[in-house]
Amino acid sequence: MGTFIMLALAVTAHGSAERHVRATEPRILALISTGLARSATFRTLITTLDASDVIVYVEPKLLRRGLGGFLAHNVVVAGGYRYLHVEIDHQGADGRVVALLAHELQHAVEVSQSPETRDAADMERMFKRISIEFGCNGSTTCTETQGALDVEFAVREELTGPRK
Repeated sequence: MGTFIMLALAVTAHGSAERHVRATEPRILALISTGLARSATFRTLITTLDASDVIVYVEPKLLRRGLGGFLAHNVVVAGGYRYLHVEIDHQGADGRVVALLAHELQHAVEVSQSPETRDAADMERMFKRISIEFGCNGSTTCTETQGALDVEFAVREELTGPRK
């Protein structure tokens, strides 16, 4: 996680005006492009985050084997931005993985809509307030929201339905 913090600070120092959803892994960049090209719901997530003070770094998932992806419950605040870290299992069919990414980006949108969420404790309180009952494969540190489940379903439908 130290690398994430250093990267966030370096980007802030250079005044980057890039998209607020960022990745360096080619497969993840391709998934983001697919979502933007084929899903109105995914585009709305990106537009919402671009207009916020939240910047999200998306990386391949290395931990938490039982989950397809997760939003780390830590926040780095620097240069007027809140930096978040998402990890996803980027292997598999594009439709499934883009929908999973959209699910995690919805969690980032939820943080963006909660300006008081400035650190890990704030994030825990926010998710405790908005979360729903959900199994999370037995994990006690897992929270879920109806909004993220709804977004995942909508994006999956948009990507697997007939192309318009």
